[in-house]
Amino acid sequence: MTTVIRRRSPLIASLIALGLVLGACASGPNQVNTAAIVGGKTIGVNEVQDLVDRAVKVEPAVRVLADQRKLNLVSRAVLRQLVLHELIADYSAKQKVTVEPAQVTELAEQITASLQEFPDDGSAAPDAIVQQAVNRAFDAEYLARDYLLLAKFGTEQLSKLSVTFDFTLVAAGEQDKAGSLRGQAVDKAKQIAQSPEAAAKVIDDDVAAGAQAAKGETLTPALAPEIAGTVIFGAPAGSVIAFQPNPEQGNWVVAVIHKRAFDGKPAAQQENDARVATSLGRRLLQSTGDELGIKISPRYGVWDASDMNVAADESVTVGVVFPIKNAKQQ
Repeated sequence: MTTVIRRRSPLIASLIALGLVLGACASGPNQVNTAAIVGGKTIGVNEVQDLVDRAVKVEPAVRVLADQRKLNLVSRAVLRQLVLHELIADYSAKQKVTVEPAQVTELAEQITASLQEFPDDGSAAPDAIVQQAVNRAFDAEYLARDYLLLAKFGTEQLSKLSVTFDFTLVAAGEQDKAGSLRGQAVDKAKQIAQSPEAAAKVIDDDVAAGAQAAKGETLTPALAPEIAGTVIFGAPAGSVIAFQPNPEQGNWVVAVIHKRAFDGKPAAQQENDARVATSLGRRLLQSTGDELGIKISPRYGVWDASDMNVAADESVTVGVVFPIKNAKQQ
């Protein structure tokens, strides 16, 4: 019997270094046992609960969340993974993107080998516990295939995708009695969504007032890798978005999306940053979600397209996406 020592591919080595985590409507589905509906595919409550039960069993730190009545965090993370899996499958089929089985097996082995139990004394952060729970609850090959596909989606579009937009900044220094920065940004987005004329007036007024605002900006994910995974690269033309590029800074961006194109030329020697590629790959699924339709059962929350995640309710989504009335599609 011989032992074969395999060298990790650069992509798999990068994904291992990142920790191998995917992060990961008000009425919702009306079937009692339905957690979500993605297109015509139903994700059952029992499927979600089975995975949560497995997470509790195999990751002791999850029991800390259960004691704190925070097990719903795990439920939403599990459901998010299941929804993303359906979007990944649809996108890969339509775009004819595949990954090699050997790569899936290699990455799955590394996922399994890298998992270590978190302490169950409450010292681990809830977010870290949730991510670990998802990695331990799902089959390693299931996760590996999805990670690799996301990275491939993103790598193929890093330089090809471009977005043209107008924007204005709702800055921390502007906060006043009118409400939170989030509230101000959402209100401005709603104002812009009334019509293309309203959108132009809001931006023009902010530019004239000397605010941090501009028109006709064009970006590619390769030029702005730090925001490649944000909603600005996923929202459709003819929409307005409000989001925080960097939650640590507090500022919100309100942007009018005029055009999304995929006609750029790949860089001659484009570096393969697995983190950027994977986050962009996930963001590219936003249009797939819009096309298929995603309905989340109210027992779990709502689908937050701005974060490609399941949020507890509309008030805690990390951003908003509104269609602009009577906007011309490009």
